[in-house]
Amino acid sequence: MDWFIRDFDHPAYFTIYADKAADAAHEGPALATLLDLPPGSRVLDLPCGWGRLHPYLRARGLKVAGGDLSPLNLAKHRAIHPAPLVRLDFRALPFRAACTDAVFCAFTSWGYFATEAENLRQLTEFARVIRPGGVLLLDLAGRTFLQSAMVGVEGEWMEFPEEGYQERAMWNPDGRRILTERVCQGEAFCHDIWIPTDAEVRACLDQAGFDVAQAYGGLDGRPWDEREERWIYRCIRR
Repeated sequence: MDWFIRDFDHPAYFTIYADKAADAAHEGPALATLLDLPPGSRVLDLPCGWGRLHPYLRARGLKVAGGDLSPLNLAKHRAIHPAPLVRLDFRALPFRAACTDAVFCAFTSWGYFATEAENLRQLTEFARVIRPGGVLLLDLAGRTFLQSAMVGVEGEWMEFPEEGYQERAMWNPDGRRILTERVCQGEAFCHDIWIPTDAEVRACLDQAGFDVAQAYGGLDGRPWDEREERWIYRCIRR
């Protein structure tokens, strides 16, 4: 079973990622600005999680629908931020072709699948449902920043007592994926995420049918730089 099917649908998810609720107040307006769409545009928030960024997209006059694999997250989304929602798998989106003006894919929500073919499939599905000329905003962790951040702590258990969990992270043997082990509420979790190079990101986007219109190095829209913590790509569907 894919790791994210269990890990993102477990009650401990909301403990491990409790800080994301506060982060949304900064991330939401910034990412909505970088998406740069006129009011009335249709946007698919994929994955939408529990909807933490939804209000900021709506505040710009966008028509937002969400999709996620986790029933637990979707239930919380419906309760807190009512919206059109659907449970889905990125590898086979349940939407007709060219049905949306944009796909909004916020922080580190690409690279979860075990094979490069599956990760490319996620982007080709995004391209399929976006109209020609539409937008994909793809927000990723910067690989070089992560490499630097893990020096000296890779493989070491770190305690987060206020948040209620502990974790350790390490690169897999070929250096292409990060494995993050966490223990929370007496249970173990392990995220296994591909961390691509900029060249790999751009090659996959091109293969899926996107042109990179802008690349940013942060939520403030600064120019892309390999050393930045976030790599944000605003792409146009060909």
